Amino acid sequence: MAAKAQFWDVVYRILNGDTAAGLDHDTTYIQSYRDDLALSAVTSYQGSSISVKRKDGNRLTYSTNTNLQYGIGLDYKWLGIEASFSIPVLSTLDPERGTTKINGFGFGYTGRSWWFRNYFRNSKGYSPNDPTRVDPDWSDGDPYPYRDDIRNFTYMASLDHGFNAERFSYNAAIWQMERQKRSAGSWIAGATFWYSETSWDTPLIPSFDAAEYAAPTGDVNAARTWVFSLTGGYSYTVVIGKHGFINALAVPGLGFRQVRMDLKQGGDTGTGWEVAGTAEFRLGMGYIGDRWYAAITGNSFRSIGPIPPDVFLAQDLFNMRGAIGWRFKNVGPFIPKIGL
Repeated sequence: MAAKAQFWDVVYRILNGDTAAGLDHDTTYIQSYRDDLALSAVTSYQGSSISVKRKDGNRLTYSTNTNLQYGIGLDYKWLGIEASFSIPVLSTLDPERGTTKINGFGFGYTGRSWWFRNYFRNSKGYSPNDPTRVDPDWSDGDPYPYRDDIRNFTYMASLDHGFNAERFSYNAAIWQMERQKRSAGSWIAGATFWYSETSWDTPLIPSFDAAEYAAPTGDVNAARTWVFSLTGGYSYTVVIGKHGFINALAVPGLGFRQVRMDLKQGGDTGTGWEVAGTAEFRLGMGYIGDRWYAAITGNSFRSIGPIPPDVFLAQDLFNMRGAIGWRFKNVGPFIPKIGL
């Protein structure tokens, strides 16, 4: 029993720091609410697309058709958990383009100078941005060429370190578990991993137009992308009044990317690990009070790198998140002390 207690004591210190050493931040810059349990109602817009390049340089692009997902977030000390789902009646952007079903789940660790976040997302149901690319006789008023068989799975993880943890709060900018009392910024360095797999049951390219694409393209029935990069950038929060804020972040990266495309007759084609760049941008704003908070944040991620010269397949991810929440105080006695 003593060994078990010591083990969890070590886990607690690793996750929370040495609480006996005093405050680890400048209280004139940061107000902490990490000892309060925060419960948030969350809405998010999550979009993705897949593009295939024609010989003439134009592209056939399929995109999701989702307006908003709805979910819940829970944050306490270093732990953050969030889940969101599509609700058919409320989540469809344009009913004529069919329904995209999206659900996502994320969790992570947010410390003073280190933070880790990962999430999983499934999407099903895409439609072409230009219907005439798949049906040359299509005109306004005709049924939209919706593709229920196109689906995507994405996993993304990032580990970052902030160099001004004493005066800049990443937690205040993203999860509102702290409040930035005075404007401040920080240089950031870390690493990002991204895996994405998109698959479909029938060819993306219509048979009437197949000759306008590179030969292997019409035989592809799944595309998988791995990205790993080292990143570095800067984030800054401007404090407005006492409780308002605006935060911006730009974090470019350089690493490696691999793209593989499965062929319907067996085997695959694509690249090995090649040098690639990444870029993450975020802009957010909100209100952080002692009891309640609200914020909206936009985030985009793109990878850039070489792929086979005769086949072009591109994917972009975008997320817009809104949250409004309430803090519950004095919950410590009711929560297991397993690292919390």
